[in-house]
Amino acid sequence: MATLAIALLLGLFAMSDIAVGIFQDDGHYLILARALALGDGYRYTNLPGAPAGTHFPPGFPLLLAPLWWMVPRFPANVVFFKLVNVGLMPVAALAIRAFARRVGGLSALAASLLAIVCMATVPMLFLNGLLFSETAFIAALCGTLILAESVAASPQVSVRRVLLAGLSVGALGLLRTVGLAVLPALFMVLALDRRWRHALLLAIAALVPLLPWQVWTALHAHGVPLSIVGGYGSYSTWLVDAYRSGGPAFAAAVLRENLDGLRMPLTLFGLMDAPGWAQLLAAIPMVGFLGVGLRLLWSRARVSVLVLPPYLALLLAWPFPPDRFLWPLWPLLVLAMVLGARSLGWGEVVGVQWRRPVRAVAAALVVLFGVWHARTWPTRNWERGERANARMGVAAASVAAALPRDGLVASDMDAMVHLYAGRPAVPLLALTAEQHVRVRTDEEVASQLAGVLDAYHPRWVLVTERESLRAAKVLARRGRLHLTGADPSGVLVYDVSR
Repeated sequence: MATLAIALLLGLFAMSDIAVGIFQDDGHYLILARALALGDGYRYTNLPGAPAGTHFPPGFPLLLAPLWWMVPRFPANVVFFKLVNVGLMPVAALAIRAFARRVGGLSALAASLLAIVCMATVPMLFLNGLLFSETAFIAALCGTLILAESVAASPQVSVRRVLLAGLSVGALGLLRTVGLAVLPALFMVLALDRRWRHALLLAIAALVPLLPWQVWTALHAHGVPLSIVGGYGSYSTWLVDAYRSGGPAFAAAVLRENLDGLRMPLTLFGLMDAPGWAQLLAAIPMVGFLGVGLRLLWSRARVSVLVLPPYLALLLAWPFPPDRFLWPLWPLLVLAMVLGARSLGWGEVVGVQWRRPVRAVAAALVVLFGVWHARTWPTRNWERGERANARMGVAAASVAAALPRDGLVASDMDAMVHLYAGRPAVPLLALTAEQHVRVRTDEEVASQLAGVLDAYHPRWVLVTERESLRAAKVLARRGRLHLTGADPSGVLVYDVSR
């Protein structure tokens, strides 16, 4: 009850009054949820032709859809949608607590403390304050791993439980695709134990929720133009094309960028801007504790340990900042570090002469973590970027609402323009894999914007971001765009030449 109550307070603390749609993902979740609630299918009704939604798996929009049906007036219903993650915070905390107890073997008090610490971490508060799926995914991941470990632990487990585990893994993949890492992990454990019948049943059950989604994405893989596939299309085509065109040099650049991004947890200890030697002094014991903890977990939670290789491989290969993938693993990593520190500092793993230094290092890390968070919580610094984006998005929506209704709008705040101005809107520069590793040239961004103009023929282009401005300037010099106005907030309005 204490865990639940504190987590609920953390959820309320994380909640903000910031507009929805500032990071595109949250706006797209709402657009898809509304389409489901209104009976339009799983489609992007903000785009001309309402193409099928193949970018995000449908788990989180399905969770939001009933709420949109019950409270349909936007933006008055935004507060109710934000309460979803407030309610999910205690669910995730209880799931982490159960995972730490059953899988990690922690005491009730230690498991509760670990759950609260994980959910009170600033990135968790940041993600929970947005309409993102991470909190739901953490709860589902912990629950699925508990079930998977119970299946892996007993050869005499019932067929019903194996099928339930397979269905859970498939459903987890519909919440976030990266959750499918649990499937090869559990399959491998069953295969190592020569439980082939259980492994086959697991795979078949996992396909039950996954197969319809795969068929849907295959049928509608080319439903949106190439110029916006990074924001609205299937990730599989987008990723394959990026690696095919970029070759080994691109793969090496993505790996290098994402390995550097794995330093992000040092931020939680106030060390992200510290000298390299200070970061190394903190990273070495953290990695040591993690390694020892994972070794201890191997004897009692093989599935949870085997989840990490495929999960981390995807994290390192994906051309996107790795923190969005890393934080859902945070409870598992913290549990492993706690087990490792306890074993080294209070167990029999090292000699008596080393235990006090280990305890001192662990205590120093705890102090750094606590001090940084105590300084950061009152300032709510994690909301600065959100609020700046929200101001620009609301301004773009206001400008779009004032434009004549007889033409299509293209904007780099297309989700907010659609939701808050109530008119169709297409994106300017959807995400590309290349921009993760280098700054694209003016010609490259202009070419992408030209592709949007050719595909959708918008009447106006609203620019709020620097990269979009570079593209617009190039096309303006070519006579395709004409600057016709500028809002005091910084929104530029271009007229598209006919």
